[in-house]
Amino acid sequence: MKLAVLYSPPGALLPGDPIDKYAEHDGDETIQGVCGALERLGHVAVPVIADRRLPWRLDEGGFDAAFNIAEGEGRRCREAVPAAVCELLGLPYTHSDPLTLAVCLDKDVARRLVASEVLVARGGVVRSRDQLAALGLVYPVIVKPNDEGSSKGIRGTPVAMDEGSAWEKVCWLIETYGCPVLVEEMIPGVEVTVGLRGNGDAVELLGMAEMVPLQPGPFVYTHELKTDPNFGEYLQIRTPPQLPNAQLQAFEAAARAAWRLLGCRDVARFDLRLNAEGVPVFMECNPIPGIKPGWSDLVLMTRDRMTYDELVGGVLAAAQRRWEISKSS
Repeated sequence: MKLAVLYSPPGALLPGDPIDKYAEHDGDETIQGVCGALERLGHVAVPVIADRRLPWRLDEGGFDAAFNIAEGEGRRCREAVPAAVCELLGLPYTHSDPLTLAVCLDKDVARRLVASEVLVARGGVVRSRDQLAALGLVYPVIVKPNDEGSSKGIRGTPVAMDEGSAWEKVCWLIETYGCPVLVEEMIPGVEVTVGLRGNGDAVELLGMAEMVPLQPGPFVYTHELKTDPNFGEYLQIRTPPQLPNAQLQAFEAAARAAWRLLGCRDVARFDLRLNAEGVPVFMECNPIPGIKPGWSDLVLMTRDRMTYDELVGGVLAAAQRRWEISKSS
């Protein structure tokens, strides 16, 4: 097949831009890795930037399908736009549909959908001091952008020990990122990320990774931590997790429920934590999980069982089976 690999490259930072403005955008190493894997699997892979020219690039490119890892442009619906363009043109594409992509980027909407079957932390979107007080949260809390990913906006010390500190962080995020702000009670237990791949009754567990903090105090996977060259001094990513089987099964069950409730397709990653009672709490879902060779969580959690080519090829294969079912129905 001739595949368009849809992506959003990082741009140049302008004066006043936050340092993590393009934290979610994919660099050359990721695009070369995905295209190389698809080429080795026998396809023709063409990198295609998902900007305002995307409809014309796809319409004129003669593509059979798209491998979509694009972040898009805009705010909470940005990840949905490249997928929606594919649907407009009748071009099959990998990963979730526009509705799921938009829902998952809005953390508060995703929480409300998942909460019917999976625990979520107490909290909500805050736009005023009165709203923050009305939530009646038990401190400490974590303060983060409501519609960003890849730890974007989770910088410095995002944990607040009281209402005054929380409100200061809310104001800073609104001023710096111009975004709605989500404030949630801090979940104290172990953090695990779960990768799932497939569709329908054939959704498989790709693996799990346990975040093991190596420093005292509340652990948050901040932007600074992710980009620190001395990363290993602060955090160990343990694959597979060294946890009791009952806890691992509970994490998987919670991730599978969230997958179904959010309408995920082909592949997704789920971040969860154990609460004080030992029950998994949903934090967020990434329906376009990072796939940077040798770095991203999905790559790390599968490296002992499959090659990078098999990881990428399995996502495409899941999408192809879905396309065939759609054609025959």
